[in-house]
Amino acid sequence: MKRYCGWCKPCCQAISGITGPTGATGATGPTGITGPTGATGVTGPIGITGPTGATGATGPTGITGPTGATGATGPTGITGPTGATGADGIVPDDVFASFNNYQAQFTVGNPLSLFPDVTDPTGQITLIDTQRISLEPGYYLVSCKVSAVFSSANYMQVTPSYNGTAHLETGIYFATQQPGSVCGSSFIIINAPVQTTLFFTYSGSANARDGEVNLTILKLRRAL
Repeated sequence: MKRYCGWCKPCCQAISGITGPTGATGATGPTGITGPTGATGVTGPIGITGPTGATGATGPTGITGPTGATGATGPTGITGPTGATGADGIVPDDVFASFNNYQAQFTVGNPLSLFPDVTDPTGQITLIDTQRISLEPGYYLVSCKVSAVFSSANYMQVTPSYNGTAHLETGIYFATQQPGSVCGSSFIIINAPVQTTLFFTYSGSANARDGEVNLTILKLRRAL
């Protein structure tokens, strides 16, 4: 048998175990302070690598940078072995000839007369006549000595001609202030690009007697 206190039915229901109707929800209170971050968990396993993507287009070539400084020269390498010596070349025979005259009469304006002494068997230095010598193309060393006797004070001038012209610069000149002998010599290198005629002209101040001429011609091995 239930008994009531007489105050209110709800109280009596609570006492008696009877649930009453739910009341209205109150307002939410303020959010509390965030707690500390927990410890980092264990890293998971690496996933499978995905397929490689397509290669992109090649970009334009960049501007060439400045040239760097030249590096130090490296050490000289070891000298290699000397090769075998080649066979000796054949040296050709010298080509030469000589001419002279003795007790000759030198006449002003005329070429000196010459006579062969040692001839050239190759035919490159040949006497055309008693005054002119033919030289084939090439280089020649010419040595000429001339002497004569004057009856009074005079001078002697001997001028060589070759390549079609007279050459005073390579001539022979000697003067005397009294009667007696005169003598002179000259050494000439002749460059004959084509066949040329060589002769010597006497052009002193007067004719001379007892003239002497010694002429030696050597063809040089230098090629044109």
